[in-house]
Amino acid sequence: MGASAATSGTRPDRGFSLVEAMVAMAVLLVVVLMLVGAVPASFAFTKQDSLRVQAVAAGQSYLDTIRQYVKSSGVITDLPPAPVISIDQGYGYVSNQTSAPTATFSMTPSCAARSLFSYDCTVTVSWSANGNPQSVDVETYIASQAGF
Repeated sequence: MGASAATSGTRPDRGFSLVEAMVAMAVLLVVVLMLVGAVPASFAFTKQDSLRVQAVAAGQSYLDTIRQYVKSSGVITDLPPAPVISIDQGYGYVSNQTSAPTATFSMTPSCAARSLFSYDCTVTVSWSANGNPQSVDVETYIASQAGF
């Protein structure tokens, strides 16, 4: 009557069985594999965003050149040629290798008069990413000081 579980031959119901521990490890393994599978996708999105940021910076740099030209000359004809800006492929986070840039951004300006001394200028920056053509428009308003 006062016999404990150890002396009566029955097993106590405490702790995990081997089957429960193996099931928990299998579930943990599935979760870890799903997380590891998301890492390459996040690198791809980061690279795509990096190219877009570079394109906007290249377009803004060219717009700054156009802005200086229009402010000094007062005209939107004979705009300065677009600079050649190489695309940084960004291999640094994938491996230690670096490669020479193989592509550049293509920039197309267009300016339209808004009023007598005010202009709306847009630069369309184009590039190719994995064979897919991409582009982004960067826009600014310029008030010419040449007429004042």
